[in-house]
Amino acid sequence: MFIVAKVMLYVSFAILMGAFILFTVPKSKRFEIKLSKKVLLILIGLIPLFGMGELLRLTNHLGEDFGYWLTFQNIVFSFEVGKGWIFLTGISVLLFFMVLFNNVAEERFFAGLSLFLLIGMGVSVGYSSHAASLESFGILAHTLHFLAVITWSGVLLVTGFFSNGEGPVLSFYKWFTPLALACLFTVIGAGLWLMSYIVPEYVNSYMLNYGQALVIKHILLFIIVFYSLINGVWLKKKIKEGSNSLSLLKWIKAEGIILFLAFVTTAVMSQQTPPHDVAETLQMQDPSPLFTLITGLSPGENPMLTFNFSFISLIWIAVAALLIFTVFTAIKRSKGIAFVTTASILASGAIYLAIMSSLTL
Repeated sequence: MFIVAKVMLYVSFAILMGAFILFTVPKSKRFEIKLSKKVLLILIGLIPLFGMGELLRLTNHLGEDFGYWLTFQNIVFSFEVGKGWIFLTGISVLLFFMVLFNNVAEERFFAGLSLFLLIGMGVSVGYSSHAASLESFGILAHTLHFLAVITWSGVLLVTGFFSNGEGPVLSFYKWFTPLALACLFTVIGAGLWLMSYIVPEYVNSYMLNYGQALVIKHILLFIIVFYSLINGVWLKKKIKEGSNSLSLLKWIKAEGIILFLAFVTTAVMSQQTPPHDVAETLQMQDPSPLFTLITGLSPGENPMLTFNFSFISLIWIAVAALLIFTVFTAIKRSKGIAFVTTASILASGAIYLAIMSSLTL
């Protein structure tokens, strides 16, 4: 339940971010968006509710001895995660009335103000993050990472699933391509920054559930970058050559689906203990069942994973390369979105197996 709440929090943020960004762009450089004021208000109202998931998870974990209601009150008013949620809720109320009393879809000024308030809500997410409790600049790293992800994914999700049926045009790519690149570099930079003190033993963390979710997320990010190259370079070229842009819209949807899967892995990570010291963490919890099942390895007292590429891992790399080539070929031949998405997921699985099969203790 808590994972579902986290996923829906990310999705709500992303759709709102994408909508407000597109509403601030002149109509000549975008398309008509099928997001009514009612839907926007519902999404704004859901964010504090989904954000409460972390509070309820902590209450469920800590409340057995002291009483759940008293524990919940203490978390809300004393814990950083609770203060962040209060901040998030307060800004969401302002944003709700901003959208309620103004036509943000037509008035770019109010769309910009709404975007500013939503960014403030994103800062509250960074304030209540685990990174903020570990490092003085953790709030900055987490906020940058979070805002970059929802900006990039939000525009894609709204473009793919909430447009009026028209495909992307060249004027859209002219501003979105540099925005997407800026988001990509921010995600990578802030992600490495976060990992430096949250997961300092990156490879060793594969033995834990957190590390398994993290490596799957990174593989999905690789697939997303591959889609970005197709959507931002190759498809843009096809539009210049006069191809029907409507037929290209489904590949933006496919990228949005992979981004959603990345949200799911991020939500799973949020429910796991970050492994600052893997050996110490393994003394308190069992290794990841997925890790032991796939690798057949059993961590000892001083576990230290290393890469040793074998014949099997090379085969999985070849399979992954073949599947990625299949995805590109299928897009060139305009195959169905279900086939391309399935092949992308299988490519991700092959990359994961290539990594796991190359690990030794």
